[in-house]
Amino acid sequence: MDKWVELAVSWLPFLLLIGLWFWFSRRQGMQARSKSGVSLIELYEQQVAETRRMNGFLERIAVTMEKHEPPRGG
Repeated sequence: MDKWVELAVSWLPFLLLIGLWFWFSRRQGMQARSKSGVSLIELYEQQVAETRRMNGFLERIAVTMEKHEPPRGG
């Protein structure tokens, strides 16, 4: 039983440092700002909006291409 306590006590500072590092990195990562002053979350939301807009355009192009597709056959 003594060895388990000794092992836990010896690993405690290391695990505490890792926990603090994760906590600070997550906290700072979500609040980080780019050079323009925009947060990473705002940049991500802008990227999602742009991706949705592009998908809409691509769907319109696909529908138009399907309408004008010549019939296949021999």
